[in-house]
Amino acid sequence: MTGACMIPGIRFAGIASGIKNAALDLGLVVFDEPAYITAVYTKNKVKSAHILYNKRLRSNEVEALLVNSGCANACTGPEGVRDLKELSEKLTSHLKAAEGKIVFASTGVIGRRLPTETMAKALPVAVKGLRKNGIDSFSRAIMTTDTYPKIARASFKGEKEYSIAGVAKGAGMINPLLATMLVFIFTDYPVSPEKIRRKLLQGAKESFERITVDGECSTNDSVMLFTRQGREDPGSLDAFCNALFSVMKELAMMIVRDGEGATRVIHITVHGAQKKDIAEKIARRIAISPLTKTAFFGCDPNWGRIIAAAGDANVPIQPAKVEIILQGEVLAKNGIEMPFDEDKVKKLMEEKELELIVNLHNGRASYDIYTTDLTFDYVKINASYRS
Repeated sequence: MTGACMIPGIRFAGIASGIKNAALDLGLVVFDEPAYITAVYTKNKVKSAHILYNKRLRSNEVEALLVNSGCANACTGPEGVRDLKELSEKLTSHLKAAEGKIVFASTGVIGRRLPTETMAKALPVAVKGLRKNGIDSFSRAIMTTDTYPKIARASFKGEKEYSIAGVAKGAGMINPLLATMLVFIFTDYPVSPEKIRRKLLQGAKESFERITVDGECSTNDSVMLFTRQGREDPGSLDAFCNALFSVMKELAMMIVRDGEGATRVIHITVHGAQKKDIAEKIARRIAISPLTKTAFFGCDPNWGRIIAAAGDANVPIQPAKVEIILQGEVLAKNGIEMPFDEDKVKKLMEEKELELIVNLHNGRASYDIYTTDLTFDYVKINASYRS
């Protein structure tokens, strides 16, 4: 989508500042008029400096967003927050912005402080590089182990035609609490945080909280929505929410498909539970099971690993009622194996996207989640992440 995602009144830049040697590592977004920010942050009790800093700002009005990759700025103590304050003052001066109107995000290695001197020297270059069609370079600047930039867009009609563009990064440490991800959504639709916060939370629950790669929750997870100020268009709020949810779901699927080392995505659905939370806990337990995930990698229809994970979800389950269906083939019914063509199922498991259904036959509630297989490449990537 290079050059295709332009939102009126918003300019983007992505540059190599020196954090990651020659790679793009610093993204800047500037709003021609102050925008509203509505944000959802990680549920991890250990939070990065950018989350602590952003939450301390007295206003939900912003004029710029600065994002770096290569350094998480997490577990850096009070100095990590002070580093952001210093950068805010310098960028405010370059942009002639109002004080306290810049928000931050970081991704990379935990425990390292930002190279503020290096970043400060690069700020004029980033400002000079701002472009209305610069969203592609911005999206590349925030990548870590991602293999491609993640951009989604949508449009809808209200009193006029509005646009939404979303950018995400994420490939590893993905777990639905959010995930190890940064997500930024931009729109020219005018709506206040008070009116959209609940919808943003709902959208996150139905998209970013429905994916997992490795069951790990990051210190930096952030979803930020930037909306225009001004006279609102309440008659098209539902249309905006539908478009927003569409962008969020598309970005979430991009993240899980780009899971570190992943060769396939598995859509897990648990049916027939007494309550939705029971279905959810079972689905999540199956989705993060290393034994289940390695079986998917090896194209091994080992349904015993699936039912074992389901039974370890710490919720009521009646094994004698459980049915397991993989790629449309019934592997087990009433808790015991059914005759199936193993070679056929193995061949079906070679597909890039798999469907697994676990029916508890004990109620009407259901829940679904997306996960990936667990591969040799995942181990290689994370065994040398800091190298």
